[in-house]
Amino acid sequence: MKLHLQSLCALAVASVLATQAQGAPTVSQASGTFSNGNSVTITGSGFGTKSTAAPLVYDNFEGGSNGSKVMTNNAVVGKWEDGAGHDQPVYTTELAYAGSKSVRLSARSNGAYNLSVNQNGSFPVIYMDWWVRVNQLSGVSRNWKPWRIYGNADTMTANAVIMCNGSGLSVINESAEAGFWWEGGDFNNGQWQHYQVALRASSSGGAADGAVMQYINGRLISNHTGVVTRRGSAHWDQIRIGHYWAMDGVAECGANSGADLFLDNVYIDTSWARVELGNANTYSGSTKREIQVPTAWSASSVTVNVSTGTFASGSTAYLYVVDSSGAVNSNGIAVTIGAGSKAPSPPTNVTAN
Repeated sequence: MKLHLQSLCALAVASVLATQAQGAPTVSQASGTFSNGNSVTITGSGFGTKSTAAPLVYDNFEGGSNGSKVMTNNAVVGKWEDGAGHDQPVYTTELAYAGSKSVRLSARSNGAYNLSVNQNGSFPVIYMDWWVRVNQLSGVSRNWKPWRIYGNADTMTANAVIMCNGSGLSVINESAEAGFWWEGGDFNNGQWQHYQVALRASSSGGAADGAVMQYINGRLISNHTGVVTRRGSAHWDQIRIGHYWAMDGVAECGANSGADLFLDNVYIDTSWARVELGNANTYSGSTKREIQVPTAWSASSVTVNVSTGTFASGSTAYLYVVDSSGAVNSNGIAVTIGAGSKAPSPPTNVTAN
């Protein structure tokens, strides 16, 4: 039995469409000017769904008053919430990653060692993105946790930890340590560093399908799947960024007198779906990434408010859309900061009959 050529073509097209539907996002073009605060619309396919386009919270801290406490103030999107150490961060013009302000968390021997900007809720999925700079006063800490997640009366945790003799990533469920991995990367004192952390809880109590990923400066440091993040029905319920700086000494390193930690461009969401600008034409090759703030989201169109970070006007950046599973267009669309992007050129030497 022979199939008509037209039927074969239809089957081929259907196969391609099905593959695309199951694959990573495809970005066609972006309309608008890539300057801070401008609205840009990105079109393409495979962007998936995001029930609430905006993140849970995003803040560049430019709206705060220098020297005042962040506490439970409004952010650019959303607002900050109370929790351990939330009374310590203050707006400052002393240093900023981008713009003129950041938030300073001052770890001191007077008991100020829990220092965090916080979110509370019920979080089966978490994405966090921020820039941090550590200025040590006298030396390293035996235990700095740049971020930590809690749940179920603090019986569930996930966190990174940087120690005097190494770095690690820990996930603990209600009854046991689900995993500890010696990884996480050292930090460079006095330099801004970029953290991106994505967590997905076990689908049910005891299910070995949880996940945790961590990028530092665009480099994938941690990537663990099959993790039992919970034994019961509870989800993580506290998010802490900045979090903990120990000042006492141990055998591997002595006591220290504290540190000033600066946070900027902090983004927290309950979906991995997001938009970023990178400094290379592949996502994996981008060692510098800037999170964008979505305001509308559909499978074929996303609108964002632009955050250029430290990309200079006239420089080239590359646009990436990540869906809720973490899939991303592997090749970025080139955009010019302060200008826009061009649609991909149509194919040549092709005729349609």
